[in-house]
Amino acid sequence: MSTTRGHHLIGQVIGSYILEKLLGYGGSSAVFLAQNQLTHEKAAVKIFLPRSTMDKQGQKNFYRRFLREAEATSELDHPNILSIFSYGQHNGLPYIVMPYMSGGTLSEYVNGYGPLPLIQAQQYLEQIASALDYAHENRRVHCDVKPANILLETEEHVVLSDFGIVQLIQPNGQNVEPSIKSPDTLMGTPDYISPEQALGEPLDGRSDIYSLAVALFFLLAGRLPFQADSSITMALMHVHDTPPPLSTFCPDITPQIDRVIAKALSKWPEDRYQTAGMFSTAFAEAVANADNYVLTESEARMKAIASSRRAKETKAPSKLTAQGNPSWKNSNKVWRISLPLILLLAIIIGSTLSVYFENKISNTNQEAKSPPVSSPISSPTDFLADSTKWQLEPNYFFRERQYHILSKQPTDFSMALYDFGNTQFTNFRITVTTSEIRGVHNNGDYYGIVLRSSPDLKHYYLFEITPSEGGQYEFWRSDTQTPSLTFGIAHSILSDLNQKNVITIDVKNNTFTFFVNDKQLGKPITDTSKHPFLSGAIGLSVEGANTEVAFSQLHIDRLS
Repeated sequence: MSTTRGHHLIGQVIGSYILEKLLGYGGSSAVFLAQNQLTHEKAAVKIFLPRSTMDKQGQKNFYRRFLREAEATSELDHPNILSIFSYGQHNGLPYIVMPYMSGGTLSEYVNGYGPLPLIQAQQYLEQIASALDYAHENRRVHCDVKPANILLETEEHVVLSDFGIVQLIQPNGQNVEPSIKSPDTLMGTPDYISPEQALGEPLDGRSDIYSLAVALFFLLAGRLPFQADSSITMALMHVHDTPPPLSTFCPDITPQIDRVIAKALSKWPEDRYQTAGMFSTAFAEAVANADNYVLTESEARMKAIASSRRAKETKAPSKLTAQGNPSWKNSNKVWRISLPLILLLAIIIGSTLSVYFENKISNTNQEAKSPPVSSPISSPTDFLADSTKWQLEPNYFFRERQYHILSKQPTDFSMALYDFGNTQFTNFRITVTTSEIRGVHNNGDYYGIVLRSSPDLKHYYLFEITPSEGGQYEFWRSDTQTPSLTFGIAHSILSDLNQKNVITIDVKNNTFTFFVNDKQLGKPITDTSKHPFLSGAIGLSVEGANTEVAFSQLHIDRLS
């Protein structure tokens, strides 16, 4: 079962458009399919939809980003750049109206149909390279080139979207404010980020060329050149590690194609193609020569060995260390890399020690707030032990005695309910062990416990946690709208993938107390509405594109 945030806006009128369907949802915005009430034409409406965990300054920053996207895109006129119809505010929330692209994104296309053929990828590369060169000529660096921002208008035609963190470049090559070192700039997706962007250095169009090369690698291989367990690790790998040859994963890739992509993925901007068009032309020439290339016996043997080795390596989890040891050109460049990393490590170590001593000092108080001992309903029962009681589909499955929920789309609130039949729990404690298997810590991967849900999901309570920004939590009441009852920071959340977080909720009538790893989160919350939910099904939830969470040891104890 799944539902979505933002669904309460469906049916509302934004400008002259009525919202019909939610197309996508991110950490700070939602995109809706809409229809013009006058012309009946379809459009896509992007609405700033911040989480309540975002403070006022954060909302202002994102509001500026929306305006910057609208202004930057409105000044660009290119067949491969998504135009905008209009923009404004609706009930205090900024919005942008854009053409509707029914084909979805290239990211969705590859995830659904697999890697692209060389000719198709080359055609798309040519179009996006043309769009980027045009943007660069107009002193704009996109800063977030990735397949999720490339939309299919038709199978032959693609457009580049989301200029939300675009950077303006002065004629002398300097970045125009906001500075490239601002938080907005660092919002570029770590999977596709260039080394200089990861290091917070000034950017030009060659940063987009690096990101475009990573995107091309994904389109052809169906996977990224680097695999990592966290955003920091991924950024460090882009800075330090030598990417594997594309031919490791694609048997039809020739050495010439490998060389073209390797050049575009050079760590130093001066070593890359200097324009996106040059990259596209070199790739087109390599593709044209591919049909005439005959693999030697030695090359075939080396490719088989490399593929076997790479397959073994991808099974091992990434660590927070640089995997490769590239030879840097000179000591200045080594220092350029070393200094930011030393500072980064100092910040990480300082933050870790700060949290450690803070927890140590407050340990006495926290012990008093730990969940009290309760009397079980009977002998302890693990409600995840019986797989027949849970939803079983491709995205809901059991593995090694754990129940996995995989949320594939950014619009999904994937839920699985356990119906206790006539058994009702008024005062009880529910505890479950969670472990995020995969996901991107971008304020969009949430998971937790559903309480007192109706079978049709028209109403329920939802407690969620996310590892984003040091750990956060939120408690929702969902019926006709989706207001948050409480939210806050949760330092007790373990943020790395595959780490276990134990969620505990004490429920007494319409009052709820929350714990993560035996640490109480805030004060008990009471639903003071006229009609609190007093009964219903219990379940589990996962939110976020390609976020997978494993649940185990689900216990329910009665409270006196």
